[in-house]
Amino acid sequence: MKFFPLIETAAGSGKFLLASAAVEAASTSAALALIAPSVGAGLRYGAWLNREVRGLPSFVPAPAEETGKSYKVLAEIGGADQPFVLTGSVQTSLPFDASLMCLAMQQGANFRYGLMPADEQPVAAPESPSTPSSSTPSESTSATEGSDTLASS
Repeated sequence: MKFFPLIETAAGSGKFLLASAAVEAASTSAALALIAPSVGAGLRYGAWLNREVRGLPSFVPAPAEETGKSYKVLAEIGGADQPFVLTGSVQTSLPFDASLMCLAMQQGANFRYGLMPADEQPVAAPESPSTPSSSTPSESTSATEGSDTLASS
């Protein structure tokens, strides 16, 4: 299936725009896994299943690793020039991929739906190189007193 990333416009804004580069994936969770590495720190992300042809695709059971996964629903209400926003709804991949339900909802509502991870935590900033701590010997001793394990430096 062909998915387009939905990337939050600014940290905590709750507004998501479609990215231009699509990803090919067998399921929503696989698409989200491909999208995540390209998302900026502090931003949330989702995926929109591209509707390539008129009508709906044939029923295909969700892959085993997709079954039971839940996603928060994003909707592009008000036209293609509007950002996607959280709807408060949740879709679960049972017995088919949740993105297929979004395609069906698009048919009736006449606006696009996307999905984001249910735990929707912003992408973490890359870790900066750690600097060695400058603890004094007395601090090291007090931190390990009463412990059966050795402190490593």
